[in-house]
Amino acid sequence: MIRHRFFWKLFAGNLLLMAIILSVGGVLSYRHLNADYQRENTEDQHRMARISQLHFQHSWPRPASEIDVECKQMFGDSPMRMTVIDADGRVLGDSQADPLTMENHKTDDRPEVLDALQGKESQDTRSSETLGVEFRYFAEPIRKDNKIVGVVRVAMPIRAIAEGRAVIRNALLWAALAAVAVAVVIAGLLGWIWHRPLEQITRTARAVAAGDLTAKAHVRGSDELSQLATALNEMRQNLAAQIDTITSQREHLSAVVQNLREGVIALDGQGHIVLMNKSAADMLDADAGDATGQYIQTVVRVPGVLDVFNQADETGKSVGRQVEVIIGNVQRTLDLHAAKVSGTAPDGIAVLLVLRDITEIARAAAMKADFAANASHELRTPLATLRAAVDSLLHTQGEEPENLSRILPILDRHVARLEDMTKDLLDLNIIETARQQLRTEKIELASLVGWAEERFAQAAGDKNIELKIAADQPASVFESDRTLIQLILQNLLDNAIKFTPADGRVECDLRLEDKHLRIQVRDTGCGIPAEMTERVFERFFQIEPSRTGDTKVRGTGLGLAIVKHATERLGGSVTLDSEPGKGTTVIVSIPKISD
Repeated sequence: MIRHRFFWKLFAGNLLLMAIILSVGGVLSYRHLNADYQRENTEDQHRMARISQLHFQHSWPRPASEIDVECKQMFGDSPMRMTVIDADGRVLGDSQADPLTMENHKTDDRPEVLDALQGKESQDTRSSETLGVEFRYFAEPIRKDNKIVGVVRVAMPIRAIAEGRAVIRNALLWAALAAVAVAVVIAGLLGWIWHRPLEQITRTARAVAAGDLTAKAHVRGSDELSQLATALNEMRQNLAAQIDTITSQREHLSAVVQNLREGVIALDGQGHIVLMNKSAADMLDADAGDATGQYIQTVVRVPGVLDVFNQADETGKSVGRQVEVIIGNVQRTLDLHAAKVSGTAPDGIAVLLVLRDITEIARAAAMKADFAANASHELRTPLATLRAAVDSLLHTQGEEPENLSRILPILDRHVARLEDMTKDLLDLNIIETARQQLRTEKIELASLVGWAEERFAQAAGDKNIELKIAADQPASVFESDRTLIQLILQNLLDNAIKFTPADGRVECDLRLEDKHLRIQVRDTGCGIPAEMTERVFERFFQIEPSRTGDTKVRGTGLGLAIVKHATERLGGSVTLDSEPGKGTTVIVSIPKISD
């Protein structure tokens, strides 16, 4: 019922309007018809009186009995009553009564008769004393030889007049009932004609408001309702197009933000997270999917990030800061930038926080600083020694041969150390230069074995170290960069021989495993303490001479750094296992380079 309330309003309104029109029309029609009926009835009665007056005036005088008979013959079946009265008031004839029983009519209670005897046409309405019925009387004088000899009176019973009016009223009532029935049908039809398109338009509008942009109003025609439906459909199409555009732009923006390397966190004025991309979640070890709608303090547990947000939110200014954080037992350096966003809705973005992981940049900067300090330190010692030796030579001037024999080995040792350091630095630079392209070639494992034996057999023999270099399948061929692989072998074997005491053993094993070249170098040297196994791959890091057992044995501190970077350049991995006093094993795994 509620759903069709508008239909019933239209129906009731149309029905009420038609009822008012019919009522007014019925009343006016009844009055008009009744007036016409009364006028015609009066005229008919007057006309009958006139005709009767002329008839009796023409045949006057006549016996009373004949007059009475003619009255009854003329008006016997008529509702009208005719009475003929002589000049003395005596009734000569009557259509409905016996004249002999009727009293004299020349009395004051019959004014129409008195007026007619005075020569006037007259009428009156009253109750008949003879019949006891209310009549309307018309009286006409009968003249003979310019004398009034009698009166003709025609009476119409008021009941008959009322019955005529009742007929008119009943006819109008039945007509009104029929009209009301037709009005009900017409009102229902009109209400349905108006309600149906409005209901469809309303249903479509509700569907669009609920988010269904496929709904469409089907209203035919060219009237205002059709135009309203067309405007609604056009609005729906425009809204759908705008929503598609906004959705597309939002998806594009979301894709861009989610794939940024920088972390992005958007927050509202109350500190709720509106958006957090994957990079920010990874940097802060948070769950980006569950972060939306939560307070930043609940998701982010890094004080530096919270301080930057609070400062930007309170001051309304951009804030930048670098903080050191430990996420997942890993120390990271984050560059934070927070900016206050103005002109947004109350529940919109108020602060935008951008995070950038500059751990590698900071590490590279620290590494460069350490490199400069370590390189200066490593160069200072041989240069100072060379300067002292040169000064000594200048002072001896060849006069003391025993001094020359003492100084020359020192010069040779330190010059060799400088040469090794320079060579290692050049090798490291070649490996780390991105512009240096890999030169892939087919390498037979036997050739690597031969190259390594030829290069290190003398050094091992000089220290009485057993050197064993072998390949599981010497004829096997591996595709990679020969120069980098030789650099790896050279530095691994050089370190192993250098830090293995006399009568020790160094083994190098080459084999192909699942399209990988596996290089394993094992020695029986001094070994590396467990707390230093990670740092030995850093540039210029050297174990203290007291731990190696030989204070005269010193390297450049770049050998294992070269091994690590060369392996990474080839896409491989390196592992180290060592135990102080028992030896060290280094395993390098290098994948095959495809064309």
